[in-house]
Amino acid sequence: MPTFDDEKRPCKGNKKVKMYKYILLIFSQIMIFMSCRPAAELQEEYIISAGQEFVFNDTASTKLFYLSLNELLFDPVPQSCDYVEIVNRSSYPVDLAEISICNRNEQGVLGSPRCLSRDRYLLNPGDYCVLTSDVESLRRGFSLDSGSHCLIIKSMPSMPNDKACVVLLDRDGNIIDECSYTKYMHHCLISDREGIALEKIHPDLPSGETKSWLSASADAAYGTPGRINSQYRSLEACDTAEGFFAEQDWLSPYGDSRQKQLVLRYAFSDQRIANVGIYNRSGAFLGSLAQNALLGARGFFVWQGVDNKGEVPDFGSYLIHIEHFNVEGDCKKQNIVCRILP
Repeated sequence: MPTFDDEKRPCKGNKKVKMYKYILLIFSQIMIFMSCRPAAELQEEYIISAGQEFVFNDTASTKLFYLSLNELLFDPVPQSCDYVEIVNRSSYPVDLAEISICNRNEQGVLGSPRCLSRDRYLLNPGDYCVLTSDVESLRRGFSLDSGSHCLIIKSMPSMPNDKACVVLLDRDGNIIDECSYTKYMHHCLISDREGIALEKIHPDLPSGETKSWLSASADAAYGTPGRINSQYRSLEACDTAEGFFAEQDWLSPYGDSRQKQLVLRYAFSDQRIANVGIYNRSGAFLGSLAQNALLGARGFFVWQGVDNKGEVPDFGSYLIHIEHFNVEGDCKKQNIVCRILP
């Protein structure tokens, strides 16, 4: 006669669910009916939780690539925390209660999954969601929009500063997306990587390829959790001219508030480093807007019309001298003349 081991009984926490066995003999057949109580408690056991035994489908499918890992901060500054940003790249809402996150060790074994939400939580097409253990610490270091989606994962998967692997799973254990990162994926000219996030260039690019990721730009505070990446680049051909340009060639520090500053915008198809200095008509150096600043795909710098001493120079013409280069050695220079008006 079949027997039932205690350790094979379904469990709710440390409490074992009682099982009642009914054996009915009809003619020569044995029919075994088992009833479990309570049924509602057993349904909760199907929710992915840390430490639960789980069958993983270790083969990622492009058909499952509806959520994209979009930004990773794995080396935060002191008193801050790691975060993972995901984006819904599909055309339909995704219930994050059906999604979990885990890591993969060096032996290729997936860790215990952490469910993103206990309750139904819909992420609409194109929306971003930040996964972190401490939202408030992120607010202190980065600009978070009031409408940003943020989920607190009390026990985030381990994200070491040198290298690791982050994995998204669906309810059935299928891999949705995966990224193996290393600190060397940051720009080679960055010596201090602390507090700098890795951003994907475009959500549709494969997360498993190193070239899909770049370091977040300096003018975006080195991270854009919950919003479009500073390194975002369209996958379509773009005819926009590259380089730096000023929105207007003059400013009036003492005038109307809208013209108190000069906005220097830029756009590039590759990742570049820039130095931007301000000089007077005699060639004397007044101050710097950027020193070895890592640029994004597009962004801007602002000159408030003051020198490095915090003083407003005399009215007249000034030169903005720009040097920008990439790691292949392509170096270009630009000069933009602007005027300070009363």
